Amino acid sequence: MSDAGAFLTAIGRQLSVMSLYGPGHPARVEGMNKVTEELTMLLRGNAFPAFSFLDGDVVYEGHVLSDMRHWEWSLKLAEVGIERLEVGPGTTREALEGFLEEAHARMSLEGEGASFRELDGQTAIRFGGVTLDPDEAEAEEEVLRDPLAISLEEEAEVIQWLHGEIDLHGVVPADEAAAVVKLLSVAMHSEHDVVVPLVQLKSVDQYTTSHSINVSCLSMALAEHLNFVSSDVRTIGEAALLHDVGKTKIPLEVLNKKGKLTDSEWKLIQSHTVEGARILLASGAGMELAATVAYEHHLSFNGEGYPELTYPRQTHEVSRLIQVCDVYDALRTRRPFRPPWPAARTIKFLEEKAGTHLDPDYVPSFIRMIENWEPRQVELQAEGDEAAA
Repeated sequence: MSDAGAFLTAIGRQLSVMSLYGPGHPARVEGMNKVTEELTMLLRGNAFPAFSFLDGDVVYEGHVLSDMRHWEWSLKLAEVGIERLEVGPGTTREALEGFLEEAHARMSLEGEGASFRELDGQTAIRFGGVTLDPDEAEAEEEVLRDPLAISLEEEAEVIQWLHGEIDLHGVVPADEAAAVVKLLSVAMHSEHDVVVPLVQLKSVDQYTTSHSINVSCLSMALAEHLNFVSSDVRTIGEAALLHDVGKTKIPLEVLNKKGKLTDSEWKLIQSHTVEGARILLASGAGMELAATVAYEHHLSFNGEGYPELTYPRQTHEVSRLIQVCDVYDALRTRRPFRPPWPAARTIKFLEEKAGTHLDPDYVPSFIRMIENWEPRQVELQAEGDEAAA
């Protein structure tokens, strides 16, 4: 088990012991010793560990902890408003005890009107919800402001790692892809109103990474706007995140070419839809919808586009939904061969293509969504990048 998993396991055991025995009981003292010991081990490898508890999973360092999948305490902590936990090198045994006492108290109280005591002096351990009413921000010092709504740097790093894994092994690490989508969903709901955080790249080499993030956010936002159930929203977000995985098989000099593509280069670009579907189908169960979207996202509503179908048919509704978001972000983003289109020109293009290239039902819904949820631009700065936008 990882050091992070061992620490959380000790936390869960101590919370169980606290429900059975009162303060000062030997079992509680022994359990607290174990929690402190595991934290010491964890801090040796990571001075500032942070955990997010999402849908029964634990997200740590941008990844879902595989050894803590469906950890029961993840759901229990999130249910009482502890969706995020940060600890630092100055965390004392007393600070840990204060956190556990607060968590135990919250789980023991009944009714939504119950109030919780404030913790004083807990500067090295912080916890709370990833969403917070702005009016309560200063009064609740233990509640964390979600950094994901600000930078999206962690998601970008994980996606770059995903692409490296795909290129190396030919399959998608499904747990990590799901974790990214969960974190993007958290970022979208990190304020009182829904926001659509979109990455604004500074280097053309970051296009595939930023485009994956943006299309996933836009697709989840559109699905929410259309009142899809939350589980379907996440599934759509994952398919959108992975729709261009086939591009990992195409050389960057072709993807980022400034001049006109040769016929062979254009055929290579077109192959990313088929390659993406193959990669996703080889990645195991649960990737069928993502594979369908990867294969179909360049097939037009009227049957044109690529890859060419032997027997023309209507594409999947999720492919058509994601396609609108895909086209919007592609046009709004600076590319090696053209500057970004203004928002008004992009919207006009979507309206013109509704019914031919794009689904005539999803286009007006997307435009209404964009008008209601103005995207927040987040600059993605690559290390050592000098290509200013």
